[in-house]
Amino acid sequence: MLKDYKKLMHSKEFKEWGLRNKEAYLSNCFIMLDKDNKGIWSFDYYLPKENKLTTFVVDEKITINQDQKIFNQSSKKLKAINVENIKFDLDKISKLLSKKFKGKLFFKKIFILQYLGKLLWNVSLLGSDFNLINVKIDALKGDVIEESTNSMLQFKGG
Repeated sequence: MLKDYKKLMHSKEFKEWGLRNKEAYLSNCFIMLDKDNKGIWSFDYYLPKENKLTTFVVDEKITINQDQKIFNQSSKKLKAINVENIKFDLDKISKLLSKKFKGKLFFKKIFILQYLGKLLWNVSLLGSDFNLINVKIDALKGDVIEESTNSMLQFKGG
């Protein structure tokens, strides 16, 4: 993640955007891993005055998706995060999850680094058994804060 974040920080696209949006700050980072996604990081920057997000997708090129509305119920502002302070990175999270769910097969893994009361990884794992597992992990200590499992079959249309 840090490699892609630094690539973004040094990019012409980000620097030009940053000059026009000095009040913006990083509010979350996102990556999805499955057979169709090769692990491309997205970094969301929050613009407090507009209450909108701009997403930077870091691949071969940098893609910018500006002025996205926020889908939150509260009027609380999103908190800033600093990826360079993270002690428990994606590699450590993956190892923790491999041990915790040994023998389970997941065909989609979604990792979101965000501030929800504290800086944490919000991880969703969709398994071959059609169970959706959500695990919240402290990004600084690596402690599992919360875990839940729901069957995707309960969401099928009728």
